[in-house]
Amino acid sequence: MRPRQKIRELTNLQFALVLTLPVLVFLIIVIVYPLIYALWASFHKIIFFGGYRTQYIGLENYAKVIKSPAFWNSLKISLRFTAESVVLTLLIGLGVALTLARSFPGKRFIRSLVILPWAVSRYGAGIMFKYLWRGYTGLPTALSFLLGFNTRIDLFGQKTVIEALAVGNAWNLAPLVAFFLLANIETIPERLYDMAEVDKLGPFGRFYYVTLPYLRYTLFVFTAIVSVLSLKVFDYIFTQTGGGPGTASATLTYQIYKESFINLNLGYGAALSFYLLALILAVTFALYFVWGRREV
Repeated sequence: MRPRQKIRELTNLQFALVLTLPVLVFLIIVIVYPLIYALWASFHKIIFFGGYRTQYIGLENYAKVIKSPAFWNSLKISLRFTAESVVLTLLIGLGVALTLARSFPGKRFIRSLVILPWAVSRYGAGIMFKYLWRGYTGLPTALSFLLGFNTRIDLFGQKTVIEALAVGNAWNLAPLVAFFLLANIETIPERLYDMAEVDKLGPFGRFYYVTLPYLRYTLFVFTAIVSVLSLKVFDYIFTQTGGGPGTASATLTYQIYKESFINLNLGYGAALSFYLLALILAVTFALYFVWGRREV
């Protein structure tokens, strides 16, 4: 009789490596390699016409970005869009969470409806709001004519396009915020509200002294998440305005697309992308040092 072969068990480290190795390989392929290539491209001038060739130019692309008025205009637009998106998303998400925390008929059905905007892709949300806000056939114009004003309302004008974009962005992101805040609210001990009633605190007092302290860390986390998502969003803005009218909604992501894929200035576009990466990191660290460290 042949002796049985001894089965060798994997150590915890070996088992962890077996599980994570495919993910690490995937991340290297889809993230690390493009990042390294973009870094290389940012130091070169890449020429397509007359034959593909490259020329090393050092920090020239980065210097050109700093000197470009289009970059500073895009930076201002990106920050404005992000700030408005964060405020609207958190306010809507908090309002929805506080509403869903109450008991009312059909509560479960309403919860299932509330999460639907989060299930819509950014591209799909962009297409929907493009037709919803457009000047001649959009909802504001329809309401204007319904009320007898006969006035065309174009929310994609120079002065209001960022606000219109921020509203749609908040509509898409707020349900996620709402459900995390709702889960947070349901962990608050009921006895704290009973004590607040004994102290004769009104609805605002109960919210400020009981509910809000439990939500501060969740609000910080989603302030950071929504900031990052808003700074790097492209398809949502591209499908609605294409950076217009003029350059009124030309965010940094749209500027990167324009330079890289329309003007075929890949080196300059790569340098722009690293400025965007620096901005995202700066905003994230600023939020952490100003707000996050107090909540951890």
